[in-house]
Amino acid sequence: MSANNHLSKPGSGGMQRHLDRAEVLAAVVAQLRKDLAQDEQDFPAPPVGEEAFEQLRAQVRPVLAERLGQGMHELQVAMYRVDIPEAHLKRTLAAGGVDALAGECVLRALQKVLTRLRYAGRW
Repeated sequence: MSANNHLSKPGSGGMQRHLDRAEVLAAVVAQLRKDLAQDEQDFPAPPVGEEAFEQLRAQVRPVLAERLGQGMHELQVAMYRVDIPEAHLKRTLAAGGVDALAGECVLRALQKVLTRLRYAGRW
């Protein structure tokens, strides 16, 4: 995943551009809610548009900070559900902190959604 850092930069034309489709954004929000054990009230969907990625990152950040505050094990459990390997988790935290990790979580959820859509023949 570290080779995909360019994907999280606004305007890069990377994966995040797919968040301008309502179907994709709704599925990513649902995936993040599931992986991070959040409900609709605590994790609302941002509006469709080019700011969706950063808004999702901003919503994920406090969830991760809370888990980290509960201990590294709690954060590792959450990252297991998101599907971010432990070694990547530690590298990302060391390099960019919780903000970078939040971006990686959004990107991983987006990857899952796009893969499902592709295999369902809807992409």
